[in-house]
Amino acid sequence: MRIKYEVSAGGLVLRRNGNSLEALLIGRGEPRVWSLPKGHVENRETHEQAALREVREETGCWAEILSKLSDISYWFYLNRTKHKKSVYFYLMRYLSGDTANHDHEVDEARWFEIKAAKKALKYVNEKRLVDLGLEWLERESGIFEPEIVPAVQAVRDTSA
Repeated sequence: MRIKYEVSAGGLVLRRNGNSLEALLIGRGEPRVWSLPKGHVENRETHEQAALREVREETGCWAEILSKLSDISYWFYLNRTKHKKSVYFYLMRYLSGDTANHDHEVDEARWFEIKAAKKALKYVNEKRLVDLGLEWLERESGIFEPEIVPAVQAVRDTSA
């Protein structure tokens, strides 16, 4: 059997909206399947560069990387070929842009309150990335708007 290896990168993009924390998700299909923005790493592109580019393309928004979150690897079959895909995910902070400017690869890009985002995500591994991002925010409160820490702690207390 033929095996194809693929490498992608993406991000969990967060922003503060008043007293709440929001995550940026992409949706495909009907009914919507919500996931984190991600895509293939191009030749001569670092994982970080690919993650930022894919977020920009799929969501219409610019972000900056705060930290690496985790890698996710999985297998799938497509056209009688076995694929192993590794995806490198980063925690990101929203800088600018409008979700209306997402590219044709996604049907919708939308901001979700963080608890709603975790619930909306289809894949368990991506739900875990939200938890990792929240843990990082608690540890590094001075780097990402200090006022957000009480909100992060409240989300973690109720999502366990």
